[in-house]
Amino acid sequence: MKKKMVMALAMVLGLQLAVSGIANAEESDVTFATIMQTNNDWAMTLAKGGEEACEKYGYKHITMNPEGDIQKQTDLVQSCISQGVTGLFLHAVDSQAIIPVLKQAADAGIYVFAQSDMAEAFKDYDNCFFADYNHKTAASKCADAVAEALGNEGKVGIIAGIAGADNTTQRSEGFRKRIEEEYSDIEIVNEINCDWDRAVAMSAAEDMITGNPDIGAFYCMGEEMAWGVLEAVQDSGKDIKVVTIDASTPTVQMVMDGEMYACIGCPPKSFSGGAIDIMNKLLAGETVDSQLYPVEPTYMTQENASLEMADY
Repeated sequence: MKKKMVMALAMVLGLQLAVSGIANAEESDVTFATIMQTNNDWAMTLAKGGEEACEKYGYKHITMNPEGDIQKQTDLVQSCISQGVTGLFLHAVDSQAIIPVLKQAADAGIYVFAQSDMAEAFKDYDNCFFADYNHKTAASKCADAVAEALGNEGKVGIIAGIAGADNTTQRSEGFRKRIEEEYSDIEIVNEINCDWDRAVAMSAAEDMITGNPDIGAFYCMGEEMAWGVLEAVQDSGKDIKVVTIDASTPTVQMVMDGEMYACIGCPPKSFSGGAIDIMNKLLAGETVDSQLYPVEPTYMTQENASLEMADY
């Protein structure tokens, strides 16, 4: 839906709310869906953030899981359109492939929230907003941490997420670019897609250690994979540093204890909860100045880590 059409719908909704004499829509009027990418701990916390924010405002909440399948995720968005949900946050399996059906949702008057790399495709929409978390920046910080751990030279393996997923692609590009431009004496020996799965990551790390006995570090794109990698490292008896994106309480504790070298935060509740905060403002007739809303990463090593800094 283009700007004028969205504004017209907003005016109608605002009139309905004014007639009923309430500032926010009643619970029966508003439903928000959180559409995950998969069902790991990060994604479940993303959904929990949506549930908690909806509870705060008296909205209904639906959690949807496509299990890493872009066709299933497309079908779930179609289901949201059919159900007439008020808003949705989508953690895309494939940020380009999902755009057409998300535009259908926006054209149907649904408030759409997603990742910031999709903002350009929705620049003419007033009902679409994007969590501004820079995956490439987070990945480059991981590269800095790996370089620090290795003393700027050595071998590193990349444990990646779902092949083709935008966050996987950006986290690979950001890390590789930083290593190439700043740390020419560090060699990336392999990159293996492990689908955010702990057991798959453990097996991949074991293979890399066997094939590269002198490997010195692993960069993991997600913490559950990092936990599996850490098991493989501990089983090997080698001094191999592990750096990861995500900073849940268990991961931060591992950093504090010196088991894991560093972690970069990616707070899931800020993605979904921030989206619902914005939707609530819009339903109350307020304006939002930007399509982007900030989600700030944290950077922790043993020197500065504390449980108060954990994402969840």
